[in-house]
Amino acid sequence: MRRNLIKIIATIGPSSSDSSIIAGMARAGAEAFRINMSHGSRDDWDKMVSAVSEAEDTLGYNVGLIADLEGPRIRLGDFNPLPLSPGDNVVFSLDPLEGIPVPHKEFFEAISEGDQILIGDGKIILIVESIDGMKAKLKTIQGGLLEPRKGIVISGKEVEAPALSVKDKISLDYIATKPFSHVMVSYTRSAEQIELVKSILRDYDRRDIKVLAKIETPTGVRRAREISQAADGIVVARGDLGMHFSLEEIPLIQRDLVNTARTQYKPVILATEFLSSMIDKPVPTRSEIVDIYEAVRLSVDALLLTGETAIGKNPVRVVQWMYRVIVKAQQGLVPERPQAIVQIYRLARGLVELVENLNATLVVYSKSGRFAERLASFRPTRRFYVGVPEVRVARAVRILWGSESIVVGDTTYEDGLRRTSKILEDSGLISPGESIVEAAWSSERGVYTIRVRNIIAPG
Repeated sequence: MRRNLIKIIATIGPSSSDSSIIAGMARAGAEAFRINMSHGSRDDWDKMVSAVSEAEDTLGYNVGLIADLEGPRIRLGDFNPLPLSPGDNVVFSLDPLEGIPVPHKEFFEAISEGDQILIGDGKIILIVESIDGMKAKLKTIQGGLLEPRKGIVISGKEVEAPALSVKDKISLDYIATKPFSHVMVSYTRSAEQIELVKSILRDYDRRDIKVLAKIETPTGVRRAREISQAADGIVVARGDLGMHFSLEEIPLIQRDLVNTARTQYKPVILATEFLSSMIDKPVPTRSEIVDIYEAVRLSVDALLLTGETAIGKNPVRVVQWMYRVIVKAQQGLVPERPQAIVQIYRLARGLVELVENLNATLVVYSKSGRFAERLASFRPTRRFYVGVPEVRVARAVRILWGSESIVVGDTTYEDGLRRTSKILEDSGLISPGESIVEAAWSSERGVYTIRVRNIIAPG
């Protein structure tokens, strides 16, 4: 039985798109997998989705599957990688024949002389020396290997862009036909952006796909409360936040965004650079371990690994390290619980506290997964089991704090509880002499069922 309450999400990429590696990461502790729609083609995505499905067959259970939209990000075009040293000049141009291609007219309309340009995750820094229409001359301040398709940020500026790009709409068309449980909306700047994505998914009859808002720009931070209210959860994208804010501000922004989500009972995920040294090395740095430890103490729902598992040399080892640190860091953790004002949340909080007072195991049945979300928002101090009617719901529940989803079929709440408990007893996950609390909430009937019983040895 897994002991982590905070979940691990691993990104699939060139290093980890084989089903055996995905299964290995799942066994090591990953419970959901992310596909970054910024990279690859439909054929590439098909292979990744199929690999996850094959891994599920091997594992015997379902994992979360998350699509991450590219969003309205300015990116370099395609060219041969170019090494840059401090002092080197480089030309960016809308015309690929006249310099490094930047296929975004709005970039050239937004920049001014003296602007600082950050490439990738800020590893390369350039300064704008002159502008000539859709062409700009830049000087290298901090060098490195300039590579194609890397993101560009104009320090202190946000480039105007549509809520959803044409590519994002094409990606949503793909996502709606595949078994994704969540979609991350990159560079979320407004609640309307989230509502637009939900509307598109409704048109495809995919209301089951949870929409997560990635907060990674000043506008996103400023409007975090209204965005969180509209979304099914938020992702604190620390890498891109670090491109817009001074680095010393990031811990405070991270804390505030987590608190915003938690006080609204919304799942919250932290992302980026937890174990980035392990892209090349077999063990993490001490500061990375401390970073994970501090993230756990914020009581978030999940931590997201990106390049570490997508392009790193040993993605399974990365997940193993993340799991080890989470289990150690959560020892003695007593998460602060949000206030429960509305009755339905007061009932959920009361149930969590009842289970802890009895030192019992919590077993619930949830048709949509919303009951599990409410329980997870109050941070039970041990894992709880969620019987669900179908695979789609099982995948969505996977990223929630402390949850363990089990597909038992679409049935009555009473029968769903019975089936879930029986599976747990038959598998030895709950043992004779142990107390369990079984609970279900029927929104149609307005009935909250709670039953406390002891497991009796057979015979």
